[in-house]
Amino acid sequence: MTAPALLAIDVGTSSIKVTAFGVDGRLIAARRGETSTTRLPGGRAEHDTDALWRAVAGLVLGLVETIPGYEVAAVAVTSVGEAGVPLDASGAPVRPAFAWFDSRGGEEAAWWREAAGPQRIFAITGQPLDSFYSVNRLLWMRRHEPEAFARTRHWLGLGDLILQRLSGAFATDHSLATRTLLFDQARLAWSDDLLALAGLDRALLPESVPAGTRVGAVTASAAALTGLAQGTPVVAGGHDRLCAAFAVRGVETMAVDSTGSAEAIIMPVADFAAATRQDPGVISCQADVVPGRYVLSARVGYATALTDWYAREVARGTLPADIDAAIPAPLKFSGLLAYSSFGRLLAPDWNEDARTGAILGLTLAHTGADILQALVEAVGYSLRTNLDWLARHLDRPIDAVRVEGSLTRSRVWMQLKADVTGRRMEAADMREATSLGAALLAGIGAGLYADHAAAANAVRRDIVPWEPSALAPTYDRVYREAFRALPDLIARIAPVLAAKEE
Repeated sequence: MTAPALLAIDVGTSSIKVTAFGVDGRLIAARRGETSTTRLPGGRAEHDTDALWRAVAGLVLGLVETIPGYEVAAVAVTSVGEAGVPLDASGAPVRPAFAWFDSRGGEEAAWWREAAGPQRIFAITGQPLDSFYSVNRLLWMRRHEPEAFARTRHWLGLGDLILQRLSGAFATDHSLATRTLLFDQARLAWSDDLLALAGLDRALLPESVPAGTRVGAVTASAAALTGLAQGTPVVAGGHDRLCAAFAVRGVETMAVDSTGSAEAIIMPVADFAAATRQDPGVISCQADVVPGRYVLSARVGYATALTDWYAREVARGTLPADIDAAIPAPLKFSGLLAYSSFGRLLAPDWNEDARTGAILGLTLAHTGADILQALVEAVGYSLRTNLDWLARHLDRPIDAVRVEGSLTRSRVWMQLKADVTGRRMEAADMREATSLGAALLAGIGAGLYADHAAAANAVRRDIVPWEPSALAPTYDRVYREAFRALPDLIARIAPVLAAKEE
């Protein structure tokens, strides 16, 4: 007799994870592979979609063969947002997929600014205007690769592509649809106004459904490649960060700090209109993977991408790879002040001229460990800025934050988060939270749980609290008297640094 297993496919920036869970949320088995990416000059990056599907299918097959005592009851897909995959009428790729961090789209974002304006776009999509949204790559392709665009009949995200390869269905969930910059949040449908403005055909876009919706079943051809039984339910998962947030906080209305290469705050709110009535265009608002609810999503900025960069490009092996070993206990203030943008816009300031990062206060007495710690502190300052903004915007205090991701077991990261923000941090000691969130959605779509609340309640969550220490007053003073001045200061300086020689 076999037990049911829920399968999650997580297509990430650098890796693909295929994970099986029991209906109680217990991890059964996992396989991991590489997200094959071709990096091109000028910050461009692409994925070979056929290679991506072969990698996913191979990982699923390998995992299914290792769990003979289980029967896969359903499969769901979660992924990064913003990536774009153009397909022809037969579903074959027209060109390689655009990675979410591909640099193309700047001119197209500027066009949106003139044609519609940030306020109108935010009122429809709930998103601050930026170049990364996938519609900008589609518009770029229309201008620079007209022959490929002419053959394009479908535009999917990376997660949507895997859904299509598994089931034949062209579908996405509301949270991933948001990442196109073409989704009407109030109507939970594609925006006719923005499509008309861009001159794009609605037929290019997949059906949008709530997360946890069954969109089809594993086809015979997909079954042959993956080892899944033909007819296994295929379910729309959602944006990776929202799936992870669902796993660690369930249907509670608490803030989740989603950490990894980059960091974001996910805060549930009741409805779209209430969430966007003030300061539009600063922090995004979009449909949650829990139906009937929205989330405010604040871009904190880079996290481990900063410390990885420093270790790789500056320290060059002179510091321990483990940040907890590199920065000794007990912690003390680094004496430095860093700004963590490093080329990426940060909420809630969202200043186009403040993309440049900074490290201030350096003397010959500072060590590499001090600089490393300053970068961690900078992420904490950005986190506090966003938490303070959310508390004012929602008119309620945010005293505790649930943290998920790769940093939850780090003494340095967690204690500095608590000290710099002045708030209790609750580390969710949960392996593969993103995949677990998708697996729970798979179970909902297959009818194994009555609803999202029942799915969330089936999971055990081990929480490790981190309280602010005696360092918190020092960080509070530095934050108020120095850090908050940085966005405007950098905005004045950065254009000079970026100016070309005359």
